[in-house]
Amino acid sequence: MRAQQLSRVVGALLFGLVAGAAVAHAEPYLMVRAGAKCSDCHTNQTGGGKRTPFAQIHAHDILKDLDLLPIPRGVKAFTGEVNQWISIGADLRVQNTTVFQDPVRNGRVKNNTAFREDVTSNDTDVQEFLTYLQVDLWPDVLTFYVDESLNGGAVNREVFGLVRGFLPWDTYMKAGRMFPAFGLRVFDDEAFIRSRSGFTFQNPDEGAEIGVAPGPFFFASTVTNGQDGDSDVQATVNGYAVIQDVPVLKHLMGGASFARQSDKRNVAAVYGGSNLWRFTYLGEVDFIHDHQVSTVGRRDQLAAYAELNLLLLDWLNLRGTFDFVKVSNDQDQTRYAIGAEPFINRVLQPRIQYRINNGVPSRPQENTDELVVELHMFF
Repeated sequence: MRAQQLSRVVGALLFGLVAGAAVAHAEPYLMVRAGAKCSDCHTNQTGGGKRTPFAQIHAHDILKDLDLLPIPRGVKAFTGEVNQWISIGADLRVQNTTVFQDPVRNGRVKNNTAFREDVTSNDTDVQEFLTYLQVDLWPDVLTFYVDESLNGGAVNREVFGLVRGFLPWDTYMKAGRMFPAFGLRVFDDEAFIRSRSGFTFQNPDEGAEIGVAPGPFFFASTVTNGQDGDSDVQATVNGYAVIQDVPVLKHLMGGASFARQSDKRNVAAVYGGSNLWRFTYLGEVDFIHDHQVSTVGRRDQLAAYAELNLLLLDWLNLRGTFDFVKVSNDQDQTRYAIGAEPFINRVLQPRIQYRINNGVPSRPQENTDELVVELHMFF
């Protein structure tokens, strides 16, 4: 049975590499590999969402794509620019996930198992359908920005006004609904540094942010409403630097964040990344201090994430990740994943990943293996 399952996994991997079609989100490893800041490639200064003209112009240099779908002579690719004041963008992710699990015996399932016996589910879902609108009311000074999810209905993720370009040190200010500035913008919301810290791409908040970005440095602070129905606020600070042309390492990135989420909970993070030859590596550790009554008996204490990327053949990114969360009363969880991401062109990239989830044996849902094949298209 395990041999058959291994054959299916290998076959699916090969099929995904040959026939997949998707694209890389501007994830942190691309920032480290290219030696650029989040604000260089995204309208949202803290990363994620619509791409900037810089990202469109330098897409091939950043992604190292094969350009297998060349544009016919005389045809200009759509960049999202409608006119000099209005531009749009979008992300579409279609994902097939196969979940494997061993039989439950006496209410328990073994953990630390690379290959499991049974297929418990196989589902294809539209994981993400996002649209972006940017209106430059006063180009390079005053911007109106909207990030809308249309996946199963219209849900606003971000809407804010952005003011910049008239103060020293590349200072900017924004107000509205936004994702608070905190840690690495890892795209995987299930990563423990995102899900357990509370800063995912599913929980924007209303408030204001101010930031500066002089030279290789970036610093931002966000103040938002926090938990609904209380009189408290949530405050975050995030700062990092991206140093280019470091001997041997090429690019070096390091930063730290702190969030006061309420008078009973705060989170601190340190993170960094660098390059060595064709390898790009990064990681983050979150220290969680939670004294809420609702978390007694199951309190997160520390979350960690590590990622290693190998740019193979200049167009194929191989990635390995490790997740860990330290929970009180020996309820720790870990995740290991390996995957491949061949860059097809500037708007298409396949992604295939095999992930091993380990948790408490008495919680079968925490002990599964997953094979994920994804289509991601964007502009």
